Amino acid sequence: MRRSRIPRGLQQLVAETVRVMRDPSLLLWSLYILLFPVYVIKSGLPQPGDLLMFLLVPVVFATGSNRLFPAAVAPTRALLVFTAYTMLVNVTWTVALNNYSLIDTKNGFLFTLSFYIYNGVFFLLALVLYSRYRERFLWLTLQLTLASVVLQVLVSFVFSRGASRSAVLFNNPNQLGYFAVLSASILCLGRRRLGLGTVSATVGLLASAYLALLSSSKAALGATAILVIVGLLSNPRFIVVSVLGALLLLVTSNRVTDAIDRARTRIETDQSADFFEERGYDRILDNKELWFFGAGEGGYRRFKDTSAIGAHELHSSAGTIFFCYGIIGTILFGVFAWRVMERGRLRYILLLMPASAYGLTHQGLRFTLLWVLLALFIALKDYERRGVQSPQAARRARARARQMGPPMRRPVGVQTKT
Repeated sequence: MRRSRIPRGLQQLVAETVRVMRDPSLLLWSLYILLFPVYVIKSGLPQPGDLLMFLLVPVVFATGSNRLFPAAVAPTRALLVFTAYTMLVNVTWTVALNNYSLIDTKNGFLFTLSFYIYNGVFFLLALVLYSRYRERFLWLTLQLTLASVVLQVLVSFVFSRGASRSAVLFNNPNQLGYFAVLSASILCLGRRRLGLGTVSATVGLLASAYLALLSSSKAALGATAILVIVGLLSNPRFIVVSVLGALLLLVTSNRVTDAIDRARTRIETDQSADFFEERGYDRILDNKELWFFGAGEGGYRRFKDTSAIGAHELHSSAGTIFFCYGIIGTILFGVFAWRVMERGRLRYILLLMPASAYGLTHQGLRFTLLWVLLALFIALKDYERRGVQSPQAARRARARARQMGPPMRRPVGVQTKT
């Protein structure tokens, strides 16, 4: 088992930071992760972080080896097949209904293709970066995620959109809630293997939980609760420290208690429609003839008079896949999901549950951070397969060596019988 090259100590951290700033690929990747929560224009259109993709993609693919590691090949192929099928379905409906709108999803089908292509490229890009930099890339992404969450918390004290439900720098509270869930999942996923200390991990998890409270998103709060339960099963000490930190915040911070009160009030006074109809699942049952091939992701005005959500899209990732791409698309996406989780440890697979649970009540497939999480999951499987010794394991090995003392040496000149 070889030792990890993850930086430890201030001197190594500074040296690694300098190396990242000198590497265009890692520098652009870092800027993207940090700018991802910054929304300045309408959702669905390129945000400041997305504009970096025009630099990041050519820089990464033109400056080094683009060969994938073995564990990434099957998931990438499965995602490519699913993406190709989404293109086939949407283009077919575009021609059939003679509607070639490029932006209006309530009438056309072509705009949604850009999201699948964009996130597919980003997924591939993350895998290529790991293949090139290995644990350096994993460690950097973990640190950037922690920094991004903490920065959002700090910004929330001086900038907030909305009174009862905050969005901070996002356009709506649900985006903030999903960001919190995915960030916490990434931190928990990489914490055990990438040297993120208990204190740093606790700060990240508490910051994510605070952002979920600010959003007052019921789905985000529920997903965060699932993450806490999964974390308790995998590492009780980590959760104990988190609970103590949460209790300290409750005692010393009025903003935390205010956020809890607003979230509780929204849950208690929620007058929304039935969950099944509110999320658009009734549209699936009312259009059984579309189950096999799929209705296409767009042209929602077709259902405005027969669905409780009118001409809006389904508020569900799972529902969107089944309704828009049918049984065929569901099977293809299921193959991709299986390839992602294949041969993964159960405790890591469970950390994907919060994001999956959130996807039952919101359309989260377009959120690029989800694809970062999936790419990191695959990368961590390869990281463990290579037998890289984690910083914690290295410290335990050194402690055992000190307890055992130096190895005994045979006196010079003494021969042993053969």
